[in-house]
This record gives sequence, structure tokens and C-alpha cells, in this order.
Amino acid sequence: MSRRTVRRSARRALPPWRRPASIRVRITLLTTLAVALPLALGVVAAADALRPLLLQNSSEYLSATVAGERPDGGDDPERNLRRLADELTDNPRLEARLHLTTGPGPAGDNADPDLGNLSLWPWTDPARARPVIQKTLTVDRPDGSTLVLQVASRLQHEQYLLNTVLLATTAGMALLTALVTALTWAVAGRVLSPVESIRRRFAELTAHDLGHRVPVPGTRDEVARLARTMNATLDRLQSAVEQQRRFVADASHELRSPLAALRAELEIALARPDLADWPEVVRGALGDTERLQHLVTDLLLLARLDAQDTSRRPAAPVDLGDLVREEAARRRPPAHLILTVRTAPGPVLVDGHRAPLTRVLGNLLDNAERYAAATVSVGLAFDDRRREAVLEVRDDGPGIPPEDRARVFERFTRLDEARTRDSGGAGLGLAIARHIAALHHGTLEVAACPDGALLRARLPASNAGP
Repeated sequence: MSRRTVRRSARRALPPWRRPASIRVRITLLTTLAVALPLALGVVAAADALRPLLLQNSSEYLSATVAGERPDGGDDPERNLRRLADELTDNPRLEARLHLTTGPGPAGDNADPDLGNLSLWPWTDPARARPVIQKTLTVDRPDGSTLVLQVASRLQHEQYLLNTVLLATTAGMALLTALVTALTWAVAGRVLSPVESIRRRFAELTAHDLGHRVPVPGTRDEVARLARTMNATLDRLQSAVEQQRRFVADASHELRSPLAALRAELEIALARPDLADWPEVVRGALGDTERLQHLVTDLLLLARLDAQDTSRRPAAPVDLGDLVREEAARRRPPAHLILTVRTAPGPVLVDGHRAPLTRVLGNLLDNAERYAAATVSVGLAFDDRRREAVLEVRDDGPGIPPEDRARVFERFTRLDEARTRDSGGAGLGLAIARHIAALHHGTLEVAACPDGALLRARLPASNAGP
């Protein structure tokens, strides 16, 4: 069991409240917190800033009430002070206390903020607000005592106002937060709905059915780009799988033919051993074995080439001039063919590996010798404008029709003139050559030619040219 399967099973075993939340839930929670926290802090800050204003309003109301209800004139200050105390006692917002003290009493304002305050808790009972003493009036009596009237604000009205403001703003904050939460949930669901459709469609894909494609929303956002990228990747994957299937089928067919011929030759010889020409039988079997060996070698080479990374650039310099001259001197073309070589006067260096580049030239020469009538020519030049090495192999054979110039580089491809396996090979040489050229960041193509066939390879040069 793989680690991914174990982790998936562990996630399924968790209770629902411990499983990771979906993206929609996380976005909604984060948005709600991002809105609710600043609003809550704003409500608390506004209420805290409103408290001193309400206390100041209470003080101004007390001062104005005391100054407005105090009787003017009169010969009996004590009676006037008692009458003022009776009048202020009936005021629900004020609290008056009249008492005697020995000696001179306090006069003026003696408000103590610690005696009462306004609570920021919106469910505070206003009747429990502690009064703040703010005004003190005194009258000296003949016996030496002092009649003291202390007037305080009950703060019930101010606490009620503060409670009302807090409840109203809290309700507004809750309503706004709920609205933002609902909108975020709806918008996140609408945005993520194409992602869920893509997931469901992608889950339907199997190795045997790669024809499905994920739906592309009609927008230009990241989800649409993701869907288009996934579809492009699926196209490449399907193409690669189909190519691999064709390759396996063609390779099986190519391997079966020489094996069947080898088996038939041996069975015929064993059926009549007294009439069999055993040296000829061995030579035929050896030829079929060599053909199998070449075919298996080409298949293994293609497999290695498919596994290599084309993004890495080879670093070792190779002189293509020396490579062409050595390969031409090594080859032994048929007697009816003439091989000519024309190379640049100076070195033509490319970054690459010598053995694969030799294989490119060898495959091109094998293809040319197979179809040439009398001459095969090899040319090497340096394209100073494009800073490329140009390798050309030309033959005077029947040529390649324009409609087949791309198809000849496909694996196991034989044209009409080369369908027989004795003369046409397995159809892997040009495919291998083009693959090696691509690994060296070059190209291989069939160029236009008035007579015969011309195959041209272009490779990035690493020197300044001849």
C-alpha cells in the first residue's frame, strides 16, 4: 500500500469535525473574520469614544438644572436650599442628598469619576449605574454647623442611551457580517463550481479511455486557463499513449516476421535433414538473427531517447567535419554507388555527443544508399547568419513525394517503393535520426530537391564558424 493510499484512508477515518475544511468553507470563514473583527473593534472604539461625551452631557445637564431651579433672592438661604433639594429630588435623572455637618462643609464641584461610570456591556441594567457627585451647595447656620446639598447624576439615562447605541451597532454589525458571509459563500460556490466540474470529469479518465476533456468555463480567469492547460496536457497524454500503443503493435509485428521466417527455415530443415543444405540454413538463420539484433538495438535506442530530457543542452564540443570524414572513410557502399563528401574548410563544432551524432549520419547514409541509383553526396556547411551547422545527405533515387515528407520520420514508416523488408528495413532509421537531432536542439527535415531526395539537419553551432 502506497503512502498516498494510507494518507487517504487516514483522512476517511477522521471524524467530520476533524477533517480538513473545503476551500469554500475556508474562504467564507476567513472573509467573515476579516469583516467581523474590524467591525467589532470599530463598535467598541465608537462606544468608548461616546462614553466621555455622555458623561459631559450629564454634567452640563446637572449644572443647567441646578442653576435654573435655584431660587433667587430671599432672606432665608437655608429654606431656599431645602426647597431646591425637594425640587431636585423629583428629577429622575438627578439624585440630591441634604445633610448637616459640623464646621464648614465642602463647596463647589467635587466630582469623582471613580464613583460611577458607563458600562460598554450592552445588556447592563441602567438602574445599577452608580451616581457621580458633581455639584455641592452649602449654607452656614448660626449654630456653626453647615447644611450641605450634594447633587449627583444617576447616569441611568446615559447608560440607557449607550446600551441603545451598542445594541443598534452590534445588530448592524451582525447583519452586515451575515450579508458578507452569505455573499462570500455564494460567490465562492459560483467560482469553485467549474473546479468541481473539472474534478468530476477528470475522475472519469482511465488509461483505456483518454477521450474525455474537462469543461472550459466561458470566462478568462485562472480557472479557465487551468481547464485549457489540462485539456492541452490530456491531448499530449492521449497522443503519447496512442503513439506508444502503435509503437508496441508495430514492434511486435516487426519482431514476429523475422522470428516466423527463422522458425520456418529451421522447421523445414529439420523435417528433411538429409536433404537440407545446412550451411545455407545456418547462413539464413544468421541473417535473420542479425536483423533481429539490429531491430532490438533500434528499439532500445528509441526507448533511451524517449527517456532523455530534451531541455538539457549537451556540453561536449564535437567537430562535425572530422565526424563526416571518418564515417565516409569507414563505410563500404555498394559497388554501383559513388559516395562524395564536401565539408567546410574549417572546424564546425556543435555541442553534443559523438556517438549519437555519428548514428544520425549513418542512418541518413543508409537511407540514401537504399534508394540511390548511382551517387550519394554528403555536404557540411556553416550558416553564419543563423549560427548553425548544416549537414546534408543527397541521393539520386526516386525522391520523396511532398505529401510524405513529414510521414517518413514516423516510426515503422515505409513508402511504397520500400515496403519489402529485405530492402526497406524496419522504418526506424529516420525516426531515430530526427529524435537525436531534437535532443541536440536541432532539426531534421526533407528539403525540396529537383531530383532524388535531400535530407538536411541543422544543429546549433558552438564556434564562430570556419
